[in-house]
Amino acid sequence: MMTKMISIDLDRASPVLLLRAYITAKRMFPDTPIEVYVSPSGVGFRLKIHKQATIEENLKIRALLWDDPVRLSYALKKWALNPKEEYIDLIFDEKNVDKSKGGREKPIDMEAILEPHKADIDKINEHIKNGETDKAEELVQKVAKQIEPELAKHKKKQYVGCIAFKGDEKREALEEVCMKIMEKDKTFSWRMYPCWFPEFDWILAVFTDDKNKAWRRIVWLKNKAKLEPGGKQILKDADTRLFVKERTAT
Repeated sequence: MMTKMISIDLDRASPVLLLRAYITAKRMFPDTPIEVYVSPSGVGFRLKIHKQATIEENLKIRALLWDDPVRLSYALKKWALNPKEEYIDLIFDEKNVDKSKGGREKPIDMEAILEPHKADIDKINEHIKNGETDKAEELVQKVAKQIEPELAKHKKKQYVGCIAFKGDEKREALEEVCMKIMEKDKTFSWRMYPCWFPEFDWILAVFTDDKNKAWRRIVWLKNKAKLEPGGKQILKDADTRLFVKERTAT
């Protein structure tokens, strides 16, 4: 079974990560068209490599190019459940995005952006070829900083509302609630992360393009979320920490 294209989902607004992935992809496939997009959320980036590959090759290449680990995990699960599965490489143009707000991925002319920095790009490739990874990374950081203003023109602000809490049972219950909400509301985007605060175990993150909406959603989850109508609220009486911040990456 072959895939017609290899797509890479970089789920962070990171010029450094984009530049690493793009340079590596160009080294791996020098004669293959590679397109770059800003994701519909306006935060992450996407690479589309127009090359056929077996399922195994597809997964390996995506892992080497820093594809979103959650997306990669689900692709691997699909392949494990059905070795003949060919749709493991999907990127959705309208995933979790309000189309009335222009929710489609937007192309970036990466070659034009990098043209003024061609000498540094050539040096990066030379350092990589010679095994001088520290020197290559130093130049990647330099060029990424220089192209960041150009990339920023294509991005949109996004906010993340966070609820820090304690307990695996609450985590499982909240994940179930969030999955049910997402089935009904395609704009609802969320992730669960291990918590870095010592007094809590987990952080539920809810992503929106509106700061006030992010706050309203996490307050509702704190005060109203429950598994069944008439059931007990999951976080109502729990010790929690709520905050909203702008989503950024470096």
